[in-house]
Amino acid sequence: MLHCLRPSQPTSADNLRSHRLPFQGNSSGITSSSGSQASTVLNVTNEYTSALQTSSYSEIRVFLDIETERPGEITQDQLLAQVLRPNRDFVEDILQRAKPGFITDLLWSFFDHSENKARLCLDLTQAIRRAHMLIAPLQDLLHVLPLDSETGSLSAPQCNSAFDLLLKYEQLENPFPSPGSRNVSGMRNCFSDLNTQLESLIKKSNSRIHFFHTVIIGFAIGLISVTIGVIVVGVIIAKHAFIALAAAMVLPAAFIPSKMEKREQYLLRQLDAAQRGTFVLHEDIITIERLVNHLYSDIEVNKRFIRNGLWRGKDMHSIMEVSRQLKRNNVYFQKQLTDLEEHLCLSFAAINRARSHLIQIIKLHQDDHS
Repeated sequence: MLHCLRPSQPTSADNLRSHRLPFQGNSSGITSSSGSQASTVLNVTNEYTSALQTSSYSEIRVFLDIETERPGEITQDQLLAQVLRPNRDFVEDILQRAKPGFITDLLWSFFDHSENKARLCLDLTQAIRRAHMLIAPLQDLLHVLPLDSETGSLSAPQCNSAFDLLLKYEQLENPFPSPGSRNVSGMRNCFSDLNTQLESLIKKSNSRIHFFHTVIIGFAIGLISVTIGVIVVGVIIAKHAFIALAAAMVLPAAFIPSKMEKREQYLLRQLDAAQRGTFVLHEDIITIERLVNHLYSDIEVNKRFIRNGLWRGKDMHSIMEVSRQLKRNNVYFQKQLTDLEEHLCLSFAAINRARSHLIQIIKLHQDDHS
């Protein structure tokens, strides 16, 4: 079960290591203002397009190819440490310095969710590999069978091979999670919940900033009014002393909301970066869910078709008809596999850009207060 909010339990400093800030890619691609979701939707495609041009995308492509072509040579944690930027250790090092509280918990949640999504991408990369293994032997056979001719027939060895491979296909477990799987839909819900909480906090933060700004303007107007009054009175009685006294009383009071507004601005930048990253990754998980659901359904349709078509056993005409249908279906299925594989690389790039952008904002805030 996915836990959508990380409890406020700072990690022991003994488990942390010092790191240089491992930024990769350009975080400026996430530039839409909070509350402008229509603009953010338009930026999702641009985010992916620009990710294709970055060196980080190329690195991710290489590591996922290793995972796909030579499984077992590297563990998931090792692979994640190579492709996730910034990595878990660096994030823990930065967030442990933050003041504990609900907002810090939300920032923790963003990094946890994005890491879990990266793990899901690795799991789906493995599922793609298993899907290729599932269809490869059958695909090879379908290429050599005389399926294009209506008058063609199968030899006894071809009939036996086709029957055995079709039966094996039908009996193997579907490598993709089923629609509604908690791994995918649960993660989508976590991102959705986090996005809602961040949007609410952003609205409250904007309201507080507006309040502080109004108070500062009020103090300024009050200072001008008091000064004018003091000048009039000061023409008769020690005007310089009254002016100094008025300024001494008003200026410190005006400084308090100004300082609070600056602190709130820092907080708003962090919330805004987390919300924009959350929204982009939430939209992306919806796309991944759609692609995975199509692949799962196509495999299940093929399996039902095989089951219904081979009920008479090694009947040549039934095997020919089932094989023809599978050959037509596999053209689109192969394209969907390629689309998902490409999208997983783009997802990794989007994850890294969102994480790097947020950690940069947090670190700038900490540096200014150090």
